[in-house]
Amino acid sequence: MEDKKFMTLEDLTALSQEKYMEILKQNQIKNLLRAIGLFPDQTITNDVLILSQKPEAICVKRMKEWNFYKRVVKKAEKAIKVVSHHIENFNQDFVDEKGNEYSQEMPKLVCDVGFVFDISQTEGKEYEYLNSNKESIAAHFETVKKALESTAKEFTFEYRNQESASEIDWENKVVYVKDGLSVNEVINELIEDVAAVLLTTRQNEGLENIGEFERNAVIYAVNSKLGLDLPEYDFSVEHLNDEGLNKLKGNLQKVRSVTKQMLSNVESSIERAIRNLDKKMQEQEENLDQSKEQETPKKSKAKTKSKETEREVQ
Repeated sequence: MEDKKFMTLEDLTALSQEKYMEILKQNQIKNLLRAIGLFPDQTITNDVLILSQKPEAICVKRMKEWNFYKRVVKKAEKAIKVVSHHIENFNQDFVDEKGNEYSQEMPKLVCDVGFVFDISQTEGKEYEYLNSNKESIAAHFETVKKALESTAKEFTFEYRNQESASEIDWENKVVYVKDGLSVNEVINELIEDVAAVLLTTRQNEGLENIGEFERNAVIYAVNSKLGLDLPEYDFSVEHLNDEGLNKLKGNLQKVRSVTKQMLSNVESSIERAIRNLDKKMQEQEENLDQSKEQETPKKSKAKTKSKETEREVQ
């Protein structure tokens, strides 16, 4: 990436489009899908910019956000430039029916150059919610299972004896999952089925008739974030011309939206489970300390009574 001391919003936008086409033409779409999973709160434009500036990044936040988690940016670290969208209030002048002029604050969406840092560029308190992995998914299996099921709001989930690992009854809005599957198998089936359900509720964007591509892309992105096995899907887009590649961005935006919805539910549920577990452990430790404090006076009294008895005997 060209290192400009002052990069304008127009520079970033142009760079993002250039790198986006480069990524797809070099058949690096899996890297882009991984970024969509790792940075679900970012836009496709920012995913491309992050990949271009720090391809090894795994968790990016603004400086204030890292400070909230008791981490600071290391000295001499260069920020990753992204397109920032935020709300600002502006004073706008109005004239009422009587001709009186007055000013009122009005919110407005503003786009500007923003700055984020990867966790590797920071130091401080351990960040517990970096990424999930197979172990944490297994440890919080019921939590993850319920989070995925609740994401497909209009569908119910039933576990029964059947030949297929899972199937979707679109008419009755029921997802059937084979009973007796392993923890990993259940999670994988839920990710696939929930992705399929959510994609059908999104407005069609980009290229048509690539539903399987979108579903596989969501699965790949979600698994990248959760640390699950990555399927060997073929995402080759060599058959597309420049116009087709530009249209594909709409499909990837759809993929990003669904990925964010799924991960938001799963990640927040795991975070709550961890916080609740930490709270319970802290309460247990406090109760244990209180018990020890209560036992200490009893032991002291027992020793005093023992000494008094000895003196009486003497």
